[in-house]
Amino acid sequence: MYELLVLSLLMKFPLHAYLISKISNDTIGPWEKVSRGTLSTLLNKLEKAGLIQDSDPATVPFPTDRPSRTFEITNKGKSRFFELMLDTKKNLGNYQKIFHIKAIYFEFLNEEDQLYLVHHYIKHCQTAIDHIKAQQLEFDENPEQVKSMQGTSFYTTIESLMHLNAEQWNLERQWAINFKEQIMMSIKNDKRKEHSNDTKMESR
Repeated sequence: MYELLVLSLLMKFPLHAYLISKISNDTIGPWEKVSRGTLSTLLNKLEKAGLIQDSDPATVPFPTDRPSRTFEITNKGKSRFFELMLDTKKNLGNYQKIFHIKAIYFEFLNEEDQLYLVHHYIKHCQTAIDHIKAQQLEFDENPEQVKSMQGTSFYTTIESLMHLNAEQWNLERQWAINFKEQIMMSIKNDKRKEHSNDTKMESR
């Protein structure tokens, strides 16, 4: 996740190392933080791999008097960024947070890839919802097995947590559906503009 986050930030513009740290922690916070040591190790690793390189501090859109190395993404780094963006198989347990990061940088993807990723995430949410429903159904269809637990705080807490998780994933799924609709609307508007421009060119 940290590799994707750093490369995503540098897709926007070159950045000072301390700004990479600050924006990364603002993005994944408040409880999870990228330590200085972890970030330093990652930046060195990315640099050795040829994914990022030193950049002119003057190219950073945020002026500062603070001494710090400045990095920019390389062409190889851009290829790695697209590879990470389109990966839907790794880190599924943490994919909700990863997809939120991806969504911020959809502007760098073509329309087909944007729709592919958002469709996959809607299915990801639905899989979580279906899993919770299966658990609830198991409770409902096997009353004898849970009879001794019914009425206990153990049972009611588990039941309330399942409802809570289902509601959270339903909200996440609905957000993804709305996000998909925004993408499709943007695609439609772009096509209208292209058609309008073509019409103007033909009329000249």
